[in-house]
Amino acid sequence: MVIPPATEIDPWASVEPDRAWNTLSPEAKHERILSAAGRLFSTEGLDAPMPAVAAMAGAGVGSLYRQFPSKRDLLAALVVRRLEQIHDAAIEAAARPGSHWEALCDMLLTIVERQHGDDFLGEAWAHVGDHEDVAAAADRALKALDQLLSAAQAEGRARPDATTFDIRLIFNATRAAKQVEPEAWRRMLALLLDGLAARR
Repeated sequence: MVIPPATEIDPWASVEPDRAWNTLSPEAKHERILSAAGRLFSTEGLDAPMPAVAAMAGAGVGSLYRQFPSKRDLLAALVVRRLEQIHDAAIEAAARPGSHWEALCDMLLTIVERQHGDDFLGEAWAHVGDHEDVAAAADRALKALDQLLSAAQAEGRARPDATTFDIRLIFNATRAAKQVEPEAWRRMLALLLDGLAARR
């Protein structure tokens, strides 16, 4: 399988960047902080301090802690956001007419491209995997992925012994490939999708 060139994706685009903090709604403040944290942790790593997140969001430190009582809660919210995106993408792919295998491959490409800009989330998940919100979001995402994978298996296109654990391995392997060469994730994804396909 040939993976097309990556499209430009900004997974943590700033929310209403031209508006002052005190003019934002509570929901927009929440999103502004998540976006700022995503950008900061992407470049500085998980050791970046909370005051730096607040500064990037244009908020005071007190405002940040009113939204997220701890750094653990902030990391959990970032991971939950990504898991929700995986869940939604899997549900949409499963409902798409035509080949479920092709829908699965397209969905994995989209998700792996998106994580291209936030490699820190794998590490973050390892830190907050036992957080109640993360565990619930992970369960929903994995169930949606399992539904899509099962549909591709029923078509005879995905190997019958494949599981959602293999899909998690794809996410981790493509993330690791980028540590070797920034664009190597595309080659790694193509190889792994070939391995996930049923042998004819």
